Amino acid sequence: MKILIANKYLYPRGGDCLYTLRLMDLLKSRGHEVIPFTMNHPENIKTGFEEYFVDHIDFREELENFNLSGAVKVTARSIINKQAAERMDRILEDHKPDIVHLNNIHHQLTPSILEPAARRNTPIIWTLHDYILTCPDHNHLRDGSVCVKCADGNNSHAVINRCKKGSFGASLLAALECTYFKREKLWAMINKFICPSRFMADFLISKGFPPGRVTNISNFLPSVQTDSRGQDYFLYFGRLSQEKGVDVLLQAMSILKKGRLVIAGDGPDEDMLRTKTLDMGLENIEFVGRKTPSAIMKLLSGCLAAIVPSIWLENFPYSVMESMSSGKPIIGSRIGGIPELVENGQTGLLFEPGNAIQLAERMERIIGNPEEAARMGLAGREKALGLYTSDKHYSAIMDLYSEVLPKKISEKSILIGNL
Repeated sequence: MKILIANKYLYPRGGDCLYTLRLMDLLKSRGHEVIPFTMNHPENIKTGFEEYFVDHIDFREELENFNLSGAVKVTARSIINKQAAERMDRILEDHKPDIVHLNNIHHQLTPSILEPAARRNTPIIWTLHDYILTCPDHNHLRDGSVCVKCADGNNSHAVINRCKKGSFGASLLAALECTYFKREKLWAMINKFICPSRFMADFLISKGFPPGRVTNISNFLPSVQTDSRGQDYFLYFGRLSQEKGVDVLLQAMSILKKGRLVIAGDGPDEDMLRTKTLDMGLENIEFVGRKTPSAIMKLLSGCLAAIVPSIWLENFPYSVMESMSSGKPIIGSRIGGIPELVENGQTGLLFEPGNAIQLAERMERIIGNPEEAARMGLAGREKALGLYTSDKHYSAIMDLYSEVLPKKISEKSILIGNL
């Protein structure tokens, strides 16, 4: 089978990129032909398809160096990327895939790449890694709290509240993109939306998504780790940004007044978090920067527990899955899809999002009860071994591909020429 897989980056950058790369490897290992489609980036893996990739653009840099031509460029490319649509058309024509499988495509690629596939009636699958179809800022977070005001399709709230980077311009741009590509347009072209968490699937359906177009297929790990040596520190690894709740973790460490914390990752809040750590006098916290997946596994092998203090509606975070596979208990927020992975008292401990006192209490419990921590870590590993394997994921994906391959979505014809 020929499968075109699209994601806006093609290197280990975040959960969406990890999933994309792992899915490509999984499909190729089972004998399928994988055709990648992405934006050119200096860190991308080499694929031999670079001639089709979209020109690189750094929107943050363009907005920082603001001028009229830059504003026009950002607006045009982040809503309707004509180059992306043209190059998608060419790669489809040259390689004729059986299925198009989308991942994270907004802003750099844009949903304009759907039209060439829809016109050919090529089945389209879309794995959703965030809430971009129900929230212009993709995370349903405003002023540090969950907000779902735009989830029914009225994106004006994002502009009024400057939800995107606190900027009116960025918020307007994000709202325009979501408004232009109305969900009804997308529903008519997408055969299936894959939600890695059951929580996300139920949420989308509750907001009007057609139940028959939404399915739940969990993320997977290519292999399950076995090394769980060491019990020396707590570990956070992931993006350093507001929605991840790392500032709550710093507050918890201040309350706990013992133990060590290693923070691995980078992001827009890194400088603020480092400064806050110094201001709070927290000398037992070490920032080690962004690490490769293999380096993260080494850090996991030496930790007491992994901490996932998110304050947004997490989907199905790899940080939890990878911690489970390494036999480590997880202390996680009771929000979004995290409780599907972390069973309180069984594979880890849950706390209310944003509650630093509760988080400190859970960390104290891990320190004081090493046998319980080891039991929870083992239970998590057994769960990962049973549910999140490559074989199970491949079987579920193939079943879905087989389901949509023979189908022709008549509604697609309504949209041709309207994008």
